[in-house]
Amino acid sequence: MSPIFPNFAPAEKSVHILLPALHTVLSIFRNNRVSTAVLLAIYLVLTRAAALFGWIQPSPWPTAEGSMLYASLFGWATDAPFYSALAAALLVYLQALMVNRLADDFRLMHDRNWLPGMFYVLASGILPEFLFISAPLIAATFVPVALRRIFKSYKITQATALVFDAALWMSVAGLFYPPALILLVAAFIGVMVMRSFNLREQLVFLTGALTPLFLAWLWYFWDDRGNEFRALQFGEIFQLYRFNATFDTKMILKSAFLTLLLMVFLSGLSTYFQRKLIQTQKAITTLYWVLITGGLLMLLRSEWRWEHFLLPAAAAGIFLAFSFQGIRNRLLAEILHLALLAMLFFIQIFPS
Repeated sequence: MSPIFPNFAPAEKSVHILLPALHTVLSIFRNNRVSTAVLLAIYLVLTRAAALFGWIQPSPWPTAEGSMLYASLFGWATDAPFYSALAAALLVYLQALMVNRLADDFRLMHDRNWLPGMFYVLASGILPEFLFISAPLIAATFVPVALRRIFKSYKITQATALVFDAALWMSVAGLFYPPALILLVAAFIGVMVMRSFNLREQLVFLTGALTPLFLAWLWYFWDDRGNEFRALQFGEIFQLYRFNATFDTKMILKSAFLTLLLMVFLSGLSTYFQRKLIQTQKAITTLYWVLITGGLLMLLRSEWRWEHFLLPAAAAGIFLAFSFQGIRNRLLAEILHLALLAMLFFIQIFPS
């Protein structure tokens, strides 16, 4: 090196050290090794540390906003923020494994890796309200289960069992969070997208949707609580939003973050379909319907609660994986990922 610039050597050396470090965050999830599941668990703990270590204490999900089933199984979470955060972390980890397996089995990504699971963890922890147990978080568990049945019905001659299961699992989600029943619309359209949906299968779909609701009502009926179940499950299931939210600085930050992600998903509409098989393109279309119906659900609730946006988190995680996998410059992808993490931590610890 020329003696005219003697101070460039340390700077150049620092750059060579920094570049490999930046390349390691996403790179550890760009593989299909089973051992990466351990690293996914560590990533989950880091993104949810604010709740697990008690640095934030958001208002717990009100039992009245769930259902009788949610209240009986998770009513304890109202007065136990740590255990609520721990249970939510364990549940999100299970959901991330399910989402990643879904993407792998149906070849949604160009190559098998852990990016869908990793970005599901990120998407389900972007807001502090997402870090604790809530009825929408429980309901979100059944979304990838139903999606698996829908995707599997592609070009299957006899798909009545799959159609029944798809409707059944979406309906089970509604048992924990009644407004989640709107995802039955996405499931119905998804089956139509994946296959020729004849009248017989449509009746099977309807039967699958009604079965969990009927069995749950029957259980509470024998317990002399049938009317209470019907009132909580269907009494105020859908309402028009009253636009009475308080627009403070933190709400603006949350809204901006979610809007940014939505713009990313919409801008990737054409690129997500490129060089994909027909079956994969149909699966992506179904994911968009889950994203749309889950997002529009907010307009059918009288009170603004951020947890509603957990329902389409499976679609959001897979779309984020699509977006980052499509970035050819891996250094740029790492920087953007770190920027997302920075925004996540900033919003989580931003004072109310």
